[in-house]
Amino acid sequence: MNKDFRKILEESLPPGEIELLLASLDTSPPVSIRQHVRKTDKELFPGTQVVPWCPAGRYLNERPVFTLDPRFHAGAYYVQEASGMSLWQLEPFIKALKAPRILDACAAPGGKSTLLLDIMPPDGLLVSNEVIRSRVPVLTQNIARWGYANVVVTQNDPGAFASLQGYFDVLVTDVPCSGEGLFRKEPGSRNNWSLAHVDLCVMRQQRILKDLWPSLREGGLLLYSTCTFNRKEDEQQVEWICQKLGARILLGPEKYYPHRIRGEGFFMALLQKQGDPVHSGQNKTSATIRKKTAHGKERLPQGIPGFLKEGYAYSMKGSLLKAFPEYRHADMTALEQTLNVVHSGIAVAQRKGNDWIPDADLALAIDLNKNVFEQYNVDLSRAIAFLRRDPLVLPDGREKGFVLITYDDLPVGFVKNLGNRSNNLHPISRRILMPAGRINTAE
Repeated sequence: MNKDFRKILEESLPPGEIELLLASLDTSPPVSIRQHVRKTDKELFPGTQVVPWCPAGRYLNERPVFTLDPRFHAGAYYVQEASGMSLWQLEPFIKALKAPRILDACAAPGGKSTLLLDIMPPDGLLVSNEVIRSRVPVLTQNIARWGYANVVVTQNDPGAFASLQGYFDVLVTDVPCSGEGLFRKEPGSRNNWSLAHVDLCVMRQQRILKDLWPSLREGGLLLYSTCTFNRKEDEQQVEWICQKLGARILLGPEKYYPHRIRGEGFFMALLQKQGDPVHSGQNKTSATIRKKTAHGKERLPQGIPGFLKEGYAYSMKGSLLKAFPEYRHADMTALEQTLNVVHSGIAVAQRKGNDWIPDADLALAIDLNKNVFEQYNVDLSRAIAFLRRDPLVLPDGREKGFVLITYDDLPVGFVKNLGNRSNNLHPISRRILMPAGRINTAE
């Protein structure tokens, strides 16, 4: 590593630890996953160690080919770096809030958003935003796999949220940084590091925070985090937030070094926006947003299918039936008039004539009403064939119509059984592309 990087380490580490940190960057990074707390209570990887700061996190003994695990495609777990799971510590703070509105401002690929969905109250609302257009599809896909309906995915610059004055109770800002915590996992990133790049990141981070700050209500919470080590982007930024924006520290700052813990580099601090929550602009902003979408009750087609459990409101987006939590339907619909929304709620089914064709996202929903479908639990080889969009021939005697494909009792997707063959409804954009010769289906 260059002399400038060593100098930065000297500002935050005792001399004896600098060599330990540098040595750790040349070791293999640990592999970790976070299990979906709502989809299964089964231990997916028996004999593995729990991540100390996240009860749903597991360290794996080796890295499997996740692409070939149907449980991954079913959203039973998320592959996440262990240090990033430290956001689980926010659970008591978030659950103390009534129906919180949370913005994950720099959300792709979705690890923190899916974690927030697990720890937030069921009446909460998450807006998961990604600025970079090319990163939005993977974020949307991971959100869909996680199966919650109380989430909106947006693609907006942070400045677009300034109009939502006092709207959010919580801001989560895992800001773009110089990425020193990636030096072990991505050795090539070392070549892009420089002091000038660190200074550029500092300015970008402050711009993002200033743009987002008006959207946080007084008394609201700000989670600031990076995956880097230097004080300029970490501790000094927290000081800047307190001095320039008006906040106080509630938790941390906490720093995760790869030579101290089993994980990569990570920094986080939880702060609170000072002021009187009673005079927050949330209610006024909410009323303004809803006024933009004030209209009569939507007329829906007759015979809305009971594919989901109770507690949902429905809307038609062209021929697509979408479901939203009843208590959040108005908010989520209103946000579509203010932000560039690319995904919201649960895609339930396509209307074709008098028929409802179940959407692939429906199979992944945590409130899927599985009992309304014929189910076919498949082995690993057939599950992979389904995920490759290969045609499946179902056993004789099964009724014609839509069949829910499950693996290890986890819903994976749908086929339409035609008797002597079936139509695979798995989306082309999500199919496994790995050549058949590389797939080992031995269980």
